[in-house]
Amino acid sequence: MDWLSAVRSFVVLSDMGSFTKAADVIGVSASAMSKRIDWLEKQLGQTLFVRTTRQVSLNENGIRFLSYARNWVGQFDDMIEQAQGSELEPQGTLKIAATQAIGSSLLMPVIKQFLDKYENLTIHLNILTPGSPPDLEHDLVITSYYEEFDSAAHKGIRLADYQMTVFGAPSYLSQCEKITAIEDLAAHKMLLSNYYQKKGGIILEDGSLFDFSHYNFVSDHLDALMKAAIQGMGLIFISPQYVARELKQGVLIPVLPDLKSEVKQLWAYYPNTRFTPYKTRLFIDELKQSLTRLKTVI
Repeated sequence: MDWLSAVRSFVVLSDMGSFTKAADVIGVSASAMSKRIDWLEKQLGQTLFVRTTRQVSLNENGIRFLSYARNWVGQFDDMIEQAQGSELEPQGTLKIAATQAIGSSLLMPVIKQFLDKYENLTIHLNILTPGSPPDLEHDLVITSYYEEFDSAAHKGIRLADYQMTVFGAPSYLSQCEKITAIEDLAAHKMLLSNYYQKKGGIILEDGSLFDFSHYNFVSDHLDALMKAAIQGMGLIFISPQYVARELKQGVLIPVLPDLKSEVKQLWAYYPNTRFTPYKTRLFIDELKQSLTRLKTVI
């Protein structure tokens, strides 16, 4: 038995919560997986899991050990990728977290292109609550830039700048008086994410505050917000990149196109290790190229 095999098995088992599922991922039998974990626990002098007949979960020792284990296994994989060079075909799993809006509108087309190129890769895309800081459980976290987030455990790269503006359905706008100034918006309800409902407003390009006190629908589900806007339930203040499909289809159109939020930033955060995994760097490059293309057509 060796440390690398045992620690790698530990990380996979913590993710899968099942000896059988973890063994399938690693490519060994369930009994071999169990022996690796037993060996690791004996070497450390402590148990790492709570075992029941249905599942396996980390105990307090395991939770503390997991971050170190992920970091060590990740650094080893990074070292191998760096040594083999950029001709290496990326393999394994890339765990990404993003808000539902970013995942649906920006990431899914990139993920499809990426997996078409690299068939030996698997991508896990998890939902990040708007306003939540990046965590070390993911290889990559795509989110808006937050000044209050300052973690030595992360690296970050600025992907793109964007601004938010107001959109509505043609059917809705045709039934109300023409909107010609920001003051006219007071007569209309806004469709908001939970994040902006809690903030109560957004800073505009000129530094003033646009008040979100008038709203009738709140959700973090982008598809629900889009359907609400298309059905004429109200107006939506959002980045054009998130509604590119709806704009192309003509089911949403700009309202007061010159009314824009302050410039906001989209960032990619990833663990601050000595070597950034090759698959992470490849995905960031693919995403940046996609965002550049998207910006030119909006």
